[in-house]
This record gives sequence, structure tokens and C-alpha cells, in this order.
Amino acid sequence: MSLVSGLRVVVDVQHLYKTDRPNDRGAVYTLANGLKVTEASAALLYAQSLCQYLEAQGAAVLTNDPAHGIMVGFYSQRNRAAGAWGATAYIACHVNAGLGQYAAVEYMSTTVGSDLAGAIAPQLKAAFPTTLSAAKLVALSSGQRGASCIERVPSPCAAVLVEPFFGDTPRHQHLLEAPNLKRVGEAIGLGVMEWWKARRVVIV
Repeated sequence: MSLVSGLRVVVDVQHLYKTDRPNDRGAVYTLANGLKVTEASAALLYAQSLCQYLEAQGAAVLTNDPAHGIMVGFYSQRNRAAGAWGATAYIACHVNAGLGQYAAVEYMSTTVGSDLAGAIAPQLKAAFPTTLSAAKLVALSSGQRGASCIERVPSPCAAVLVEPFFGDTPRHQHLLEAPNLKRVGEAIGLGVMEWWKARRVVIV
């Protein structure tokens, strides 16, 4: 049996593709040269890298496809669509704001998302050891900021919200460059694969 047999990952670039807020792009970051970058554009690039990495490993990947109405609309709709597709992992892709120094991987408290978050966070820190001060795991409860992004993903799918860096922190802004966003996606993908390997050992 293949190592990735049964690994089905949803990669959801959030803020984009909302039917109620079609112009939502998330936070807007102003660079030192005055150029502006949106959260959604950065998340889209690292999500594409993540999808490519996972597909190269042999995983089945479902991501946003607005032309075919896939992974669009309210987050609750996307969460339920992931369950209907039979996802084993759900990655909600964001970039943080608020001048922090760390990466954050969030999950709903008491869910299996904690193990996935725990596998992804150290890979982000390892990819950018001098840029990120830490990679934090954040347990969410319903009603907290971020919970609406993943709380309707049905069990037993492991769901996480990834905030790999702060786009408005000057020492993080080099991560908004395309080659570094590619590395962000690959680091998340490596975490997913490490989680899957550990999960398979437990199941077997």
C-alpha cells in the first residue's frame, strides 16, 4: 500500500471566493518601497506551492476552483464540502497581521487538528529559523477569532488554520517574495506528510 494511500487534503485560500464579500482580500501590507500586497495574494501563492508539493508526494488535493463552484462561498459551506469529499486534512490558508514575530497554526480545541498543527508548526520554524521567533499552536473555541474558518469541518478530518508569518512585520516582509512563499508552502506540505506518516503508524 502506498504511503499516501487515503491522504486527501483540502487547501482552502480563504478571504477569496466569498459570495457575500466578493472583493475581500484580507489584510493589506505596505512594503518599505510603498508597494502594497494583499493577504489573499500571498496566501494564494503559498497555497499553490503546497498543492504542488502534496500532489508530487501522491496525495489527492482539492483546492479552490471558482469556475466550477468548488471551495467557494461561506467558510461553513467549504468546511462541509471538505467532509463530503472525504478529506483527511483541511488547511485554511491565511497570513497574519498585527506586527507579531511568530508563525501560528490554529485548530479547534479537543479535535484531531491538534496533531496536524503540531506537525506543521515546527516545519515553518525550521524553514525560517532566523525570521520567525517561534511557531505557536493555538487552540480555538467557538466564537473566537479564526474559529469560523474551520469549526464546521466534520470529524474525523483534521482541520487547521495556518498563519505562517505577519505580513506587516518589517522583518517578515521578505517572506512575501515569491521564492519564499514557495518555501512556506513546501514547509506546510512537509508537516502534513510528517503528520500522515505518524497517523498511519498509530492506525497500523
